[in-house]
Amino acid sequence: MPVDVAREVAELWAAGTSVFYLVTHEEARAVSMLEAVAARADRGFAVWSSHRGLHPTAVEAREPLGVLDVLETEIAPAMAVLLDFHDALGDHKVVRRLRDLVPRLAAEDRCVVIVAPELRLPDALAAEAAVVRMPLPDEASLSAALDDLVRASSEPPPPPDHFDMAVRGARGLTSAQARRAFLRGLLTDRALGPPAISAILAEKRRILSRDLGLEDVEVHEKPEDVGGLETFKAWLFERAQAMAPDAQRFGLTPPRGVLLVGVQGCGKSLSAKCAASQLGVPLLRLDLPRVLGAGAEGRSAEESLARALAAAESVAPVALWVDEIEKGFAGAGRGNDSRAARLLGAFSTWLQERSGAVFVVATANDVTALPPELLRRGRFDELFFVDLPDPRARRTILAVHLRRRGRDPAEYDVAALAARCEHFSGAELEQVVIGGLHRAFAAGREMDDADMRYVAQEMVPLYATYEESIKALREWAIGRCRTAGRQDAVVDLFRRV
Repeated sequence: MPVDVAREVAELWAAGTSVFYLVTHEEARAVSMLEAVAARADRGFAVWSSHRGLHPTAVEAREPLGVLDVLETEIAPAMAVLLDFHDALGDHKVVRRLRDLVPRLAAEDRCVVIVAPELRLPDALAAEAAVVRMPLPDEASLSAALDDLVRASSEPPPPPDHFDMAVRGARGLTSAQARRAFLRGLLTDRALGPPAISAILAEKRRILSRDLGLEDVEVHEKPEDVGGLETFKAWLFERAQAMAPDAQRFGLTPPRGVLLVGVQGCGKSLSAKCAASQLGVPLLRLDLPRVLGAGAEGRSAEESLARALAAAESVAPVALWVDEIEKGFAGAGRGNDSRAARLLGAFSTWLQERSGAVFVVATANDVTALPPELLRRGRFDELFFVDLPDPRARRTILAVHLRRRGRDPAEYDVAALAARCEHFSGAELEQVVIGGLHRAFAAGREMDDADMRYVAQEMVPLYATYEESIKALREWAIGRCRTAGRQDAVVDLFRRV
């Protein structure tokens, strides 16, 4: 059990706090921790639920008002843990009764702890209650849980390195979820070899995606797979050095992240994958619309966001990819959506104050919908503008896609094709290569330059449709962002018009 949480509760209790609100989905783990806190203080302890009443006392008060009446009497325990009591806080009579009880609790050095899976604290209690969030289990707790499962078996224990890999694979899960993942792995391979680790990671991916809107992204891309964006790649290489053990002794903290804004199809998403590769860390993708739309499924969006961010921190070091971040907080910057504004505030605060080594890579296409709170220094280390590729970058991008499909770029006139593809995005250049291969395959021959020239001639690039929007985006970026491409690249084409 994380010592810091138990210490926080103990210290707040000793300082006179009489109402706690402990947010966690791990009810059993929370009760065990609270019981240990009471035992160390040599104080009485009891747990209430609407099903069992106040246990282990003989009191059978199963109604919220009834248990609060009991807490007013001489038989009340020093620490009373109330399970699922957040539902009762919707009743103003219950809230009033609890507020009336606070002075006596404080005078007798007693406390009430509400344990609930989400924060639903009425304004009337906000000044009285201390909100504490139970973090996900650390590696020591996960190791103890796996050790219990291994000891329960008559099979020989797994090798230490296999054991450690299994524990690392379960980071980011609750105790119950980790136990299920471990059992799945042990059923696959008692020695916790590669098949077992794959099973544990598969269970983890399923849970993170279903419950938290987090996708564990497999990264195969490397910085050299990104055509152009030399300035961004050089900056990223420099920041990656701060992940080394010597960096902290030198006075550096882990890099915080980067915000990439710019034209669609120009490599922002690919850059997120390459960032994880350059930093040497796993990549999680946060599905913001899904997480923030959790309220439609009966869950608090605020709690869903908090849980997802806590899970990301628990698996640090990690890169967290937030794609099209402006869509997740649509309306927050216009003052017409208080819920979106609260969520943006919570996310911005986390960006500013997070302590774990979570490198956030956020991408945005529509800067007009980007809340100004996200642009403040301290949220991200840097803000880059990703423009349409210049001629040199177009040549590199075409060469990358030719090599990726088993073709030698030296056998094609890449320079001439790149010149013909002015105003093409990276995604459109890829389609030029793919389209040329389709034409050649349909004709039963090898692809030549004419195939790709034909595709390029027939394609209408995004720039032709959204020229005004792209020029406006470039205007906005001047003085606000660093250019992700070469510093001397001539990309402000609108100035020639």
